[in-house]
Amino acid sequence: MTPERLAALAARRGLELVGVAPAEPLVEAREHLTAAVAAGRMARMDWMGGDRPALSTDPRRLDPGARSVIVVAAPYAGHERRGWDPEPDRLREVLAPVLTAEPSEPTGLIARYALGTDYHLALRERLTALAADLREEGAPSGEVAYVDDRPLAERAFAARAGIGWIGKNANLLTHQRSGSWVFLGALLSSAELPTTEPIRTSCGTCTRCLDGCPTGAIVAPQTIDARRCISYLTIEHPGELDKVSARSIGRWIFGCDVCQEVCPVNAEADDDGPLAVPLLPLGEWLLGLGGRAFARAVAGTALTRAGRHRLLRNVICVLGNAVDRGELDAASVSPFLERAARDPRPEVRLHAQHLLTA
Repeated sequence: MTPERLAALAARRGLELVGVAPAEPLVEAREHLTAAVAAGRMARMDWMGGDRPALSTDPRRLDPGARSVIVVAAPYAGHERRGWDPEPDRLREVLAPVLTAEPSEPTGLIARYALGTDYHLALRERLTALAADLREEGAPSGEVAYVDDRPLAERAFAARAGIGWIGKNANLLTHQRSGSWVFLGALLSSAELPTTEPIRTSCGTCTRCLDGCPTGAIVAPQTIDARRCISYLTIEHPGELDKVSARSIGRWIFGCDVCQEVCPVNAEADDDGPLAVPLLPLGEWLLGLGGRAFARAVAGTALTRAGRHRLLRNVICVLGNAVDRGELDAASVSPFLERAARDPRPEVRLHAQHLLTA
């Protein structure tokens, strides 16, 4: 299969950016992941340890017949998401009652990637269809679509496949208008497909992401310490946040986009910004939901990843930050906090109690 035909098949599924890497081990990426785990930079993400660094960087350990790694990048900022996401405004629709409620200030921020359909679902559907197209045309392709939830180092293989280069913020940067605002997905194929050459580009002397990270989580080029990362703290970190972490998340209640916002590669992207959500209406809405009701309400969106308890914990922390900045009178949130202090989840109760007694 020619690169042109592969590109045409991918484009038919709304995937305009595609490349091919050989299914060979990526030794440097394996060493980088192993070092991150050994240094504790993966925080409490225990699933990143064990044999995952070796497994995720060697496709033939996942599929012994693999000869090629087909990698796609799907843009998610602004209107470019509409080319492949069936519901690019899904989160706004889910949160419509909250977004129009009062008081409208202060707000918390939700990262751009969460605004549409959960990419694990939407992008996997596109990749599964592409795999079927490839098989029909005689290019054997596995039925497993790798979309950031199985052990495959998509970023490293995307860089090897010439889709972009890994920037100092550890994101994949592309020369496309969408820049680094892209999701990555991959398929393994037993066909010897023509590979694409890596891009010979770097960030040069630019250090905007290192300088701009609010918590200093980018401890060196391409090196993130998850223990400081706002995305990790708001989505993955279990239980209570310590005082430093609670302050450090600022206005972010789900994810963080700062290291991409400051990146000059993204200067021309179609970008509507993160979603600003009224904090008190969101907190009241979450208090009225149990865990299962929350899962039903936000089904098909990325918010399921954090769960009701972490999102509510984050709302309380960001309310506390708003009080500290003088944007909110502590007395005005007391009724909400008193109810939250009786919540069944300990991380919610503890943060509410801390703010009530601050």
